[in-house]
Amino acid sequence: MVDTREPTMDPVATGTDKTAQRTADLRPHRPHATPSPGLGRPPSTEPPPSRPPIGSMADLLIGTVLADRYKLLTKLGEGAMGWVFLAEHTEIGKKLAIKVMRPSLCRLPEAVRRFRREARAATQVGSKHIVDVTDFGTTPNGAVFFVMEYLEGGEDLGTLLKKQGRLPWSRVQHMMVQLCAALQAAHDTGIIHRDVKPANFYRVQVGTDPDFIKVLDFGIARLANPTDSIVTQTGVVMGTPDYMAPEQAQGRHVDHRADIYSLGATAYALLTGRPPFSGNNEYDVIYKHLNETARPPSATSPDVPEWVDSVILRAMAKEPEQRYQSMAEFGAALRGGKAESDTASRSLASAKLSEQEPQHGISPLVLAGGALGLAVVGGLIVYLAFG
Repeated sequence: MVDTREPTMDPVATGTDKTAQRTADLRPHRPHATPSPGLGRPPSTEPPPSRPPIGSMADLLIGTVLADRYKLLTKLGEGAMGWVFLAEHTEIGKKLAIKVMRPSLCRLPEAVRRFRREARAATQVGSKHIVDVTDFGTTPNGAVFFVMEYLEGGEDLGTLLKKQGRLPWSRVQHMMVQLCAALQAAHDTGIIHRDVKPANFYRVQVGTDPDFIKVLDFGIARLANPTDSIVTQTGVVMGTPDYMAPEQAQGRHVDHRADIYSLGATAYALLTGRPPFSGNNEYDVIYKHLNETARPPSATSPDVPEWVDSVILRAMAKEPEQRYQSMAEFGAALRGGKAESDTASRSLASAKLSEQEPQHGISPLVLAGGALGLAVVGGLIVYLAFG
């Protein structure tokens, strides 16, 4: 017998089954599905496995071999310009540090120039107290990088401050004399650091010296010239407010004496455990750098010799002409000695006396003498008048 009934329509095949539409990707494919070329079987119908979360660009760079010889092992740190990686030379096995610029910044010509300038500045100075840069190149995705010596162990002075607070004068003196020598070498080649602060100085064990200092990060260094300032083309002042020279904060011309101010502020922080000025925000701090005089370090740290107060405060004078005029001069003052101590003490005493003087400029001694004289004359007049 012939079945004359209307054939039943497959709701899946006709697309009328709404549930099937929602779950079609989970249903097995029909036998007539076209097999994938070269596999001889239908495509897998299992849901795709969940993917692990994608890390940052820095994480993706780990394991990359740059310039066919530098393998990135792990990230050591990062900053505004890029990341610093621990790397290994694939041929000789030497450990190195590699700074890679953020790819997003590589599209900005000025940022690339600044990054290259950092590498060039560190190389040109050639001081044992400045981290050594040995190579420069480009990653496969177009980001620029430079290779520098790996400082194993140790820590930057900003980290040391957070851990230990203020340091004894003898230790600070040893560090500061090294820093004066390093920055004098930079200034001699016409390079101004412009971001002098504890975090940019690294202590490492060299021989028997646990506080051998290396200067890091010439990221905003510039060649000294009459038109130079640290205001960018967008009007942004670059630097760290806690240690910034007044002329730097105002966007005025900056020369090597701005580094002297900032190094004085760094010495202040090492001796007292905190920067010379604090405030609710960076604008408060900048205002105080412009208008207030820091308390002598010995007021917070009694073990600091009084003559050191004068040395630090002179380095932090508001006007560049009133500071030491070179890092070599600042370093000599920090090394101290009887003559320096006597000069510094006289300078500090003079500064304290000037703080006590009233605004109109008449000293307290003159006022006292005048008052006594008036009292004597008044008494004489009364005596003559009334017998």
